[in-house]
Amino acid sequence: MLQLSESDASIFEFKLLKATVRANDQGILLNDQFYSTHRMTITVSTGSIQVGKRKYGRQIQILKKPGNKFSVIDEIDLDEYLKGVLPLEVHPDWSLESLKAHAVVSRTFALFKALEKKDRDYALVDTIYSQVYGGALFHKESTNHAVESTRGEILTSNGTLFPAYFHAACGGRTAQADQVWALEPNPVLKGVVCNFCKGTRHWRWSLKIPLQKIEEIMHEKDYPAKNLSNIQFTARDRSGRATRVILKYKLSIVVIRADDFRAWIGYDLFKSLKAGVTVENGLASFVGYGWGHGIGFCQWGAKAQAEAGKNYREILSFYFPGSELKKF
Repeated sequence: MLQLSESDASIFEFKLLKATVRANDQGILLNDQFYSTHRMTITVSTGSIQVGKRKYGRQIQILKKPGNKFSVIDEIDLDEYLKGVLPLEVHPDWSLESLKAHAVVSRTFALFKALEKKDRDYALVDTIYSQVYGGALFHKESTNHAVESTRGEILTSNGTLFPAYFHAACGGRTAQADQVWALEPNPVLKGVVCNFCKGTRHWRWSLKIPLQKIEEIMHEKDYPAKNLSNIQFTARDRSGRATRVILKYKLSIVVIRADDFRAWIGYDLFKSLKAGVTVENGLASFVGYGWGHGIGFCQWGAKAQAEAGKNYREILSFYFPGSELKKF
């Protein structure tokens, strides 16, 4: 079973339970009944529990957080979780072999995180920081079939689970994981040349941002320098992704991690670090390739490979060279 934490909120209305949950400094209010606790389990004898647009099973936990907010923790069967993930991570109309490949990748990633964080309140969240999860209301027949037809299948490296990362489009080459994040080197995450996502909707992107706006963002991140005049990307890895950003001000130079810079600008705007920048008349113009961190499984590349006749095993072997497909 997986423990999945949903997005923060301050008020939950449980339609099927006909209850409203609130928090204060002393504990949790269920309708008008006060409970001096930071954690509450809610169970229904029949049917299911729905919170907003999320539909759960018969039991959830409410975990009170600072600021009188909550997390909803759902303990869920692994494959039921995957059925709520795949329709939001890939398009359900994609070919079955690409969906099956993604089911294995998502299962491997989820199981790795469940083991890695087994001593915490929950292992996964419902956003891009784990995998986007929508619950039972988002199930689709095609993605359910992909999950069922690969039931129990995971990827291993030398007999050991590894984090099977994925992203939308690699822009020509996937990245070596330990060159992007502080991870132990792993041969199955070393990166591969991939031109299968070429020409797809996320192959190339561009973005223009005034230097003044970037300076304001840096101020919010405790870099108070003024009069930003230039930006440079440097220390590129083998895939062409920048690992450092140099910000040149009138009286100083600031060097930051490229991954931080992308996060601060916004992942949906600044789509990848396989990018270049030019500065002219107070405007930074970025042109880049791909979307996402670039590690592991390229979703749009997998789609193209499946359409070219590759099966899901071949697709997985391509993006995770040397990995083994096993059942657990």
